[in-house]
Amino acid sequence: MLIVARTLAVLSVLFILAAIEIVVVRYLPIGYEATLAFGGYAVILAAVAALLALMIVSVRALSGKRAGLSSTVLLSGISLLGAATLVAFW
Repeated sequence: MLIVARTLAVLSVLFILAAIEIVVVRYLPIGYEATLAFGGYAVILAAVAALLALMIVSVRALSGKRAGLSSTVLLSGISLLGAATLVAFW
């Protein structure tokens, strides 16, 4: 399950980077509505992936298996912080 948690944490960071590219940089020449829709979906997917990774890590920590959890928590925290920043400045 640690592999799944790490994969979700990396995916959440990638979704946040995609949302930054879609909403802030606006390199893609898509309309205003599509920008908001795709950016919103990317932020929501990033938040869900980060929260799922944190839930998996917390269950592993409660069961006594504490190896390799810090990188997953760090990536998920960075992703959630990026999502909160994007939502605050949107």
